[in-house]
Amino acid sequence: MLELLYPLRTYLIVSGVEKPNVMTADWVVPLSFEPKLLGVSVGHKRYTNKLIKEFKEFVVAVPTIELLKDVWIAGTISGTNEEKLSKLKLTLIKSRKVKVPSIKECQANLECKVVKEVEVGDHTFFVGEIVDASYGDAFKGGKTDLSYRFILHTSFGKNFTTNSDEIFSP
Repeated sequence: MLELLYPLRTYLIVSGVEKPNVMTADWVVPLSFEPKLLGVSVGHKRYTNKLIKEFKEFVVAVPTIELLKDVWIAGTISGTNEEKLSKLKLTLIKSRKVKVPSIKECQANLECKVVKEVEVGDHTFFVGEIVDASYGDAFKGGKTDLSYRFILHTSFGKNFTTNSDEIFSP
């Protein structure tokens, strides 16, 4: 029944320090303005879950449709047994406030420190305080430029779409 919540924005979650990992996630949610908090739900069996628990930090990166192939690979290959980064055309760069790297090609990187972990069914819900954020042209002036095509996952599986620059008001 969770597929009834789709389409959802798709993000990349970076975790780990010595051997960073990138995972695709749709289940990311804003939680609080002050302090600035967001949440991400990560399956117990995921390598990313282990890394976030170990290092208590993660980065939420905002990709555009041009990165769809990398987003798909990051979400379908486990970093547990394979060197996933060698299959991705993404550049990891130093973050400003956390040890976990950010992704150069993404339009935004939100650096987070874990402030709470909640075990919920077969997932852990990580609450992260946003300690810094960097962004590209898609967010100049604090507003989202909708000409950039952000990735929307239409449901479980291989189908994605993107936003439109058409705006509707009630």
